[in-house]
Amino acid sequence: MLRCTGCANPALITIRMRIAGREIVFHRCARCESNTWEASEGDVLSLDEVLELARAAR
Repeated sequence: MLRCTGCANPALITIRMRIAGREIVFHRCARCESNTWEASEGDVLSLDEVLELARAAR
């Protein structure tokens, strides 16, 4: 089970999407509002990296 990296809450909102041909997973904690973006390869991405992927997809 995934846990929030900020507060260890096990109840995360998870949204899977494809951006610029890459599988991206967004996790958000309902308790502390921490956000995490992950690539399917397991790499943690910054919001800037995700936005850059979205710009490149246009």
